Parts: sequence; structure tokens; C-alpha cells
Amino acid sequence: MRSIARGSRHAQLSWHAGDRADVMEATAQARYIALDPAALDRDPAALAEWLRARRVGLVHAHATSEAVRRRALWAAQALGVRYVATLHDVLFLRAGAFEDPDAPPDPAWLARTGEFLRGAAAVIAPSGYLAQRARAALPGLEVAVVPNGSPSPAVAKPARVRPEFAEGKPAHVVAMIGSIGPHKGASVLDSLGAALEGTSIAVVVIGYLDRQVLPGWRGNHVFVHGAWQDEEVAPLARAYGAEIALFPHQVPESFSYTLSDAWSAGLPVLAAPSGALAERVRAHGGGWLLPTKFGPREIARSLTTLLAPEGAAELARVKSKLAAGDPARVPPLEEMTRSLDAFYDRYGIDPGEPPAGDSPELSGLLATNLDGSLFRQELVRLADEMVQVRASLAQVDRERLEAGKHAEDARAWGAKLEADVASLTEELGREVEARRAAAEENARLQRHRRALELLPRWLARVLMKISDGRS
Repeated sequence: MRSIARGSRHAQLSWHAGDRADVMEATAQARYIALDPAALDRDPAALAEWLRARRVGLVHAHATSEAVRRRALWAAQALGVRYVATLHDVLFLRAGAFEDPDAPPDPAWLARTGEFLRGAAAVIAPSGYLAQRARAALPGLEVAVVPNGSPSPAVAKPARVRPEFAEGKPAHVVAMIGSIGPHKGASVLDSLGAALEGTSIAVVVIGYLDRQVLPGWRGNHVFVHGAWQDEEVAPLARAYGAEIALFPHQVPESFSYTLSDAWSAGLPVLAAPSGALAERVRAHGGGWLLPTKFGPREIARSLTTLLAPEGAAELARVKSKLAAGDPARVPPLEEMTRSLDAFYDRYGIDPGEPPAGDSPELSGLLATNLDGSLFRQELVRLADEMVQVRASLAQVDRERLEAGKHAEDARAWGAKLEADVASLTEELGREVEARRAAAEENARLQRHRRALELLPRWLARVLMKISDGRS
């Protein structure tokens, strides 16, 4: 939505509509205005007047959730304007489409979303795959395809690999980019790491997992870099030495900005064989598709083949194709906004530049909570701080263990000293007793000697002979 606002000729006012919160964003000024949902429902006329003052001439819905449908229909009716809708995912088919992508549409849910889509002046999808899903579910519905455009590459930030990765860097690196949850393949990563045992290949997640946010190794063949900024994708891919970008998605993608990021970074891709990923790879090249029913072993087999010496020519061929460039492979933002402006021109009435929003203090606070880029910066900072804290705690634990070991050694040494002292005391006691006995015997002999000296010599000699004969 912000990309559209930056590129469109028409001013944009974004309404973040949720079940328990409503926030208006004056996108061009990056200002946020908090709204009380209960007050909106009690007195909707005040908001309608406010929107008219900003000359809102068209409503563009970017989701089909109940809250968005309700607010979009109200705004269109209250202002007397039309609305268009863009499908960004398959959630119009059923509320839990991400959890069970193979399940058929929920009739009750589709009835509500279908009524909303059929009432739109235009329905837009970013890929032929998603447009076809909508046409199949809602026969007769016209869906226009407008691919998501990527802005011109920002100035790249310097990027470095994590020290713990650099210590044991493998020969080959495969990148996964983004916030990886179950539907994007997080569930296969641990098994993939086991399947890569015995190879010199590691998967580096330039981002984080639903089950691991902090940087670090996850086994021997999977490494998590941690939170990142959009402009760091290409520098990080180069720094880690990535040769292929992996997209083992379990739920079909509707377009995938991340695929555009990988191609913009010059990375060939190995992608799931369904959804917009497969559609874009087949149409524009730039990679290969996994088997229809793939798992960790099939992914490991494909990666091993591509990164083996015999796969070098094929890898070089695709990299060369990416280097040659293809504007349709990564649609530019300007092309998307031109297409959308055509819809706004056709169906909008009197669009104009809105004035500045209200409550700048509150707007600034809300921006920190609502702007994904700001949140990601905060996540990067928190993740790095957490790594430092964990390293400090680990050092404390090591010192505590060493201190405990020293204390244990001291206790053992003390016990040994006590035993040695007891033994020496006992031995000294025996020595003292022996010396006392020797002294008594010596005294007795001295008495006998003095007695003999008092006797006549002949009698003493007789007695000595008698004593020698007895002995």
C-alpha cells in the first residue's frame, strides 16, 4: 500500500481496519490518526464528513476480512463512491486457507467474500494463478492481473556474516529469505538439514523462523541470520556466498515479493511447483521447480545435483539469464502504479490531495507500532541485544561452572588434607608412644647399670655371665 502511495498520481489515505482497532494513515506524510471503533459505530457521520473534506473519491480494499469488508462498504456508501478490491492471497476462499491450502472453499465464507467482490467496480490480482483461483471459485467474476511492482533498489547497506557462521563456512550456501513460517517451508528445514548430512551444503535463512528468531546454527546444515532490512538482502546474499535461493513453500504464493528480491540479487531459485512461484519461473526462467510432491529428500537431491561439478554449466546458464535482465521478470513499481492509476481514473471521482492529519504526537507513537520497516529495525536491534545477553549469560554460566569446579576441587583437596593430617596425627601418636617406651626402657637400663657399678667387680662379672647365658 505504501509503495502504491509513493508511486501513484493520486493522493492516498490508508485505513488500517481491524476487529479491535482502526487507524488512519496519511501515507504521503507518514502520519497516523487513531480512531475509536466504538465511537465510529455510534457516530459514523463525523468520519464521513472528515473523509469528504479530504476529497476521497474511491475506496481500494486490499483484504477480504470481515472488518475490511464492513469498513470499505460503509465508506463507499457514505461517500457515494465506488470501490475496487485487490486479492493478495487465497483467504477470500476460506478463513483458514493458510492452514489447509488443499481444502475446498468454505461455502458460507465464500458467499460473503463473493458478494463483496462481485459488488466491486474492479477486482485485481497480482498473478494469473490467483486470478484463475478467483474466477474458478466465483464464475463470471472479472479479474484483472496487475503484478506487484518492486521499487528501485535502495542504496545497499554494508553487510557481514555472523561470526559463528564464518568459523565453519561450508563450500556451498543456499539462501532462504524472509520471515519463514510453516506455509513458507519452516516445517521442512530441520529434516532438510538431516538430509544434507554428508554434503558441503548449508541453508542460510536471511531472516528468521517461526521457531527461531535469534541468530545461530540449527544443526549442522541450517543457519539463521536473524532479522534484516530490505536493502540488506543482496549484500547479505553476497556476504554469505549464496548460490541459489530456496522457496520450499507449502502454501501456493499469490505473487512473492521475495522472489523478486532474490532475482534482483542475481540469485537463481529452486521453487515449489505451484502457485505464482511456479507461474513466474515458467514464464521468465531464472530457476528450477521442485517435483510435484516434494519433501526434504527431494530438495536435498535437487540442491546436490545443481551444486555438484556436473551442475556448474546449468547454474551458470541461469545466472547468465538473470544478468541479461528482463523487465517483466521483476515488474517495476512505476508499471504497477500506472496500471492502478488507470483504474483510479476510470472509477474514482474528484480525487485530491488530503491535508495533514491530526494529533502528531499520537501519530508518531502509532507509526512505530504500525510501520513494518520500523518494527523490523526494532527487531534487528532486539535480536542483536538478545544475542549479546545470551553470550554474556553463557559466559556467566561458564564462570559459574568453573567456580563450581574450583569449589569442588577445593572441597576435595580439603578432605584430602584432613585425611592426611589425621593420618600424620595417628602416625605421630605411634612415634611418640614408641619414643616414650624407648625412654622408659633406657631409664630402666640406666638404673640397672648404676646398681651393677655399686657391686664388687668379680660379682658384677659373674652376674653378667649369668645374664648372657640366659639370653
